[in-house]
Amino acid sequence: MTTIYYTRCPVPTASGVAFQADLFAQTFADTGYQIRNITELGPEAQNVHYTHAIDEFFREGGAAPPIWSKANGADSVVLAMTFVEEMLGIYVRVDDPARSVSDLAGRNLAAPVWPRLVFNFWRCIGLLGYRSALSTVGLDLDDVNLVDVVEGWDPSERRNVSADGISKPARCEYRNQLGALLDGTVDALFAKGLEAALLEREAEGRIRLLVDQREFQDPDWKARASIPRVLTTSRRFLEEHPQAAVNYMRALIRASRWADAEPIQVAPLIARECGVEHGGIGAFVGPDMHNNLLPRVTPGMTESLQRTIDQTHELGFSEQRFSVHEWIDQSALHAAYDLEGVSE
Repeated sequence: MTTIYYTRCPVPTASGVAFQADLFAQTFADTGYQIRNITELGPEAQNVHYTHAIDEFFREGGAAPPIWSKANGADSVVLAMTFVEEMLGIYVRVDDPARSVSDLAGRNLAAPVWPRLVFNFWRCIGLLGYRSALSTVGLDLDDVNLVDVVEGWDPSERRNVSADGISKPARCEYRNQLGALLDGTVDALFAKGLEAALLEREAEGRIRLLVDQREFQDPDWKARASIPRVLTTSRRFLEEHPQAAVNYMRALIRASRWADAEPIQVAPLIARECGVEHGGIGAFVGPDMHNNLLPRVTPGMTESLQRTIDQTHELGFSEQRFSVHEWIDQSALHAAYDLEGVSE
């Protein structure tokens, strides 16, 4: 029996749905493979979620860590992508005079420092978020002051939770940044997706949303701001175990179909996955979230991923640029689509 490990971000993913619906066990029954949570390898393996340091695993989640590890030499491959239009928010204190992004010029914006992360993806996506918002009014990061705020806890507790831990409330990733905002050390902070729901819960009405970047109407700008989530594995594993990759993809396709057919059931499931209350999650990830979990590769996603690769390098978070077309391998996706009767 060959063991394959999976790791997922605490965000809406087909992998999270498949885990909760027991679709991995069903799809891999009698195949000679078993799918296990990477936490079973112990705390010494927790950084694999970022480094891609083992071959026999699948990762579904945000694109920044795989970009970083690929730029640092990891021989990974993107099998597919998804895109959920989540909140990209900038928050200020309730009494702050700012009324638009242009009012942030010359002001202090929180830039998180995570000493316990091997790769500070929170800072990366925060700066990408600020940069995209500022660009809508002709500003850039040079026009604001980035203020380091240390978030000292271990965020691995929010990742790959087991069935026993999945119903526990999540800790807010913006806790110290919120404190810095409330005491005036900073004037604004960036928060995204369902993590913003945790921020608002902890803030208890003391902050307000200055801008949600989903509200901007320019389609070209929306394309620049969007970052797809990616499903990755090692190139070696894909080459040596192609059928296992196909089976994993089939489990995600089945999970996405179930989510599409059962939107009322999937909302609390995703909420549990992310450690938030399920009421109102549509405000943070959109009311059509359940329709967007199918693994795909589209020209728009590919272009957005290349743009993120480039910007991650420009901001100093990765060692080099590389071609997204050389990173993507759709062989498992196409085979799974054929077996599951999905039209491309």
